[in-house]
Amino acid sequence: MPKKRIIDAVLTKKSSMKDRAVAGQNQTLAIAAIKGGIRSAEWRAYMMQFVEQNPPGTPVDPRQLDRLLGTDGTMGDPDLDMKRAYLVADGPCGPETRLLFGQYVDSIDVGLDLGCQPADQPVPRTTKKKAKKSPRAAKYTK
Repeated sequence: MPKKRIIDAVLTKKSSMKDRAVAGQNQTLAIAAIKGGIRSAEWRAYMMQFVEQNPPGTPVDPRQLDRLLGTDGTMGDPDLDMKRAYLVADGPCGPETRLLFGQYVDSIDVGLDLGCQPADQPVPRTTKKKAKKSPRAAKYTK
């Protein structure tokens, strides 16, 4: 049984994408997966980075990879199809745009009996800077 959920691996990848080389490698894998489609070797290669492996290239729990490939009987499930789509579509994110990587993927592990509940993943908020008042405008607002 794996120690990590898929979402844990996704969040680890998100954090590691601060490094441009890691982000670039992820971009390359994601673009190949998108071009190849869900049944391609490229899709499998991209999704393998989100499952615990031992030895490398062999999933500790094949059910996790099956979930990411849609070969676990969930192909056609609108919620899980959307989570798979977000995971691969977010792949081209780089160091500056990685904040949304993995968003909407948090419950992709549901039903795999991993002893974990879905993580609550806060939605990133954008903050607006307050407009600075010009010295002249400040004089009239006192």
